[in-house]
Amino acid sequence: MTLVCASHVFAQTTADEWQPGQIVSLNVTQSDPHNEVQKALRQAKYPLALKLIEQALTKNPRDPQMLFWKAYVFEKQNQPELAQPIYLDLTQQFPELPEPHNNLGVLLAASGQYGLAQVEFEAALRSNPAYALAQENLADVLLHQASLLYQRALSNDSKLSSAKKKLELLQPALTPTQKP
Repeated sequence: MTLVCASHVFAQTTADEWQPGQIVSLNVTQSDPHNEVQKALRQAKYPLALKLIEQALTKNPRDPQMLFWKAYVFEKQNQPELAQPIYLDLTQQFPELPEPHNNLGVLLAASGQYGLAQVEFEAALRSNPAYALAQENLADVLLHQASLLYQRALSNDSKLSSAKKKLELLQPALTPTQKP
């Protein structure tokens, strides 16, 4: 029996969801470049957003917000191979930020690397235990891993009715309910 597991873990998806400047409760207004990038992202003008991001990064190459948005734009442009190293770098430079861990986990899960994705979602949850999206993504990855293990058990013993029944019960949960 072959079960196709569609990846349906979810990345942060809007420009407003992640604001590292708001981690500390200071009344700081973001600079114009941040506002311009947010505006371009809201309007799905990804080439413009990328141009603005690149300009801002020439002045501040370690700006975590701009780096996050750069990776996000690459994701939106179906270039996960460009987004993944940026998220990885963000998780190493700023391990306390949960969103880069979550989005890296999404890319890893989409490529079938469920074990590595699990590690990233767990890292996101260590940073922010109330991060609901990372909780859901971790649960989805664990479901996929359980499904694969049940499939493996059935390939070793096709008469294992308990594994077959559990796999059938998991099937509705493995069907995507949202679009990333």
